Amino acid sequence: MNKRFHKNKKIFFAYSVFFVSLFFLHSCDFFDRAVVIKMDKAAFQRERNLWNSQNIGNYRFVYDFFNDAGPLGPVRVTVKENEEPVIENQNEFNSHVIARNIPEIYDFISDAFDFIESVRNGSYSGHRIRSITLNITYNTQFHYPVKVSLTAGYVESVDGGVYYTLNITEFSPLD
Repeated sequence: MNKRFHKNKKIFFAYSVFFVSLFFLHSCDFFDRAVVIKMDKAAFQRERNLWNSQNIGNYRFVYDFFNDAGPLGPVRVTVKENEEPVIENQNEFNSHVIARNIPEIYDFISDAFDFIESVRNGSYSGHRIRSITLNITYNTQFHYPVKVSLTAGYVESVDGGVYYTLNITEFSPLD
């Protein structure tokens, strides 16, 4: 009975090592896998065109931006036709103002699509990326982006990396 127990114990150990090894190989990226990309560029273009078609020239909004460098905001922006935009909190966030109007917000997001395309076509030379998600929520009345979230999943552990959130609040057209 003792020999049989030790034989079964060795077989169990061998199977355990085999299955743990398979799991390890599967969880490490030794296999060539395509990058998983989740984004909706058609919706982005549609909403951008709808925003542009409204010709809203005078408005105010607040944006909050957060990435691996920390928070950049809130920044209050007032846009009036034929005038330079007024940016509040300029002393605190002056060097980090990402947009001075909604079209520049759309340009900023467009840069994320360009980044995603560089990952997709293999021209991105940074850390190996396994997945990218770009989620955008739009205001249904005025068609500006309300919330933008970009995240990248990496093959290896990466400090910082590519991610950000952008929230636009307190939008109001001005007379």
